[in-house]
Amino acid sequence: MKYALLFLAMIFTFSVQAQTKRTKYYEFGAGIGTLNMSNEIANSSNVNAVFAELSPSISIFAKYHFNDWFGIGFDVNYANLQAADKNHNNFNRGLSVTTSLLNSNAFTEIHFIRFGKYHLEDKWTVFIKGGLGVSGWNPELYVDRLIPEGLEIETNGYSGFSTFYGLGTKYRVAYQGIITFELRFTNSGGDTMDGFLETDPDIIASNDTYWGVLLSYSYPIF
Repeated sequence: MKYALLFLAMIFTFSVQAQTKRTKYYEFGAGIGTLNMSNEIANSSNVNAVFAELSPSISIFAKYHFNDWFGIGFDVNYANLQAADKNHNNFNRGLSVTTSLLNSNAFTEIHFIRFGKYHLEDKWTVFIKGGLGVSGWNPELYVDRLIPEGLEIETNGYSGFSTFYGLGTKYRVAYQGIITFELRFTNSGGDTMDGFLETDPDIIASNDTYWGVLLSYSYPIF
């Protein structure tokens, strides 16, 4: 019985390995999208502010799919973000900022509908993703009036360990052509994307974030 169980375990292991090898594939692509910041300047989410501060972004990525459901990947993203007090709650303060951003992530991706090498009948799928990365930014702060009290200007280059998550959908336009639309949210890992720090001890600081949408095209290699 012991040897029989060992034999069955070996057969199962080889079967799983063979299945993974049979269904694995690579995916390479690029995309364009939009990003908005959320910080001490961009401190509201009204529709007019979102559209006024939409910033274009570009992205390249590579993925390795173990099977029809699960994969890992790496991406690099660039954008030049903007925010202004006049669009948000402190509209009389007179601050505005532009921030160049470079971000890279390692992530996992999980499909909810089987999608991959041998399932051409499934033209689309829904997925979630999440990962860890590094963000680097360089804010340029503009002040229309005197610098308000309680602010410490921080306009150098900065970086932070970031986290992100997203969700989206994929559609297969050809055997080796995939269009993807996704929503993404990233915690930058720092509090200086707006170009300053608030020094009031009663204020609880939090990391700046950025979010947006991405439309991409990718080429799978089976």
